[in-house]
Amino acid sequence: MNSYDDQYSIEDNLFGQPYVEFDAFVEEHGKRGGTALDLGCGQGRDALMLAKHGYAVTGVDSSEVGIEQMVERAKAADLNVAGVVADIYAYQPDTKFDAIVLDSILHFGKAEKKNELALLDKLVGYLNADGYFFIFVHKSASKEKELKLWLGRVKSEFEIAHEGYIDYTYQETATDFKSTFQYHMLVLRKT
Repeated sequence: MNSYDDQYSIEDNLFGQPYVEFDAFVEEHGKRGGTALDLGCGQGRDALMLAKHGYAVTGVDSSEVGIEQMVERAKAADLNVAGVVADIYAYQPDTKFDAIVLDSILHFGKAEKKNELALLDKLVGYLNADGYFFIFVHKSASKEKELKLWLGRVKSEFEIAHEGYIDYTYQETATDFKSTFQYHMLVLRKT
């Protein structure tokens, strides 16, 4: 059992609703009937939103509890979402996707930076032409710098479709803990 299994067992909707800006972008630019990969999907906040917009979604997370909750919610809403319990760094898709989501999983700290950059590089090959790469990181000069450096290496493959900051409030119902901060939202379209 991982640490998120415990949290997801207590909090039914730990990370709340999808970002309004993300939902609006998918509503306007999404590919109905397309496929999406949500790595680090947790309880499925983003995966379920993408499925509501017509994507067939594969959600991957190391939390068995989160995957079970996501799949149950998808079935109850008749949404096309498959769940895979796996390490996101080791997961090898057997297909390409029209959208890939990395929401709050990139931290670019000393311990994880090499693996995270390798993951980004690997995912470029799993995105279809005209597909969208959705990346959300905490607003931070160092994290955004790492993301920009990576983008500089692969810029010939992408155009920036959207970039900006979004406000987010994290709240745990069970403990009354609440924190408000910003995310850097980067949406790339593969050319």
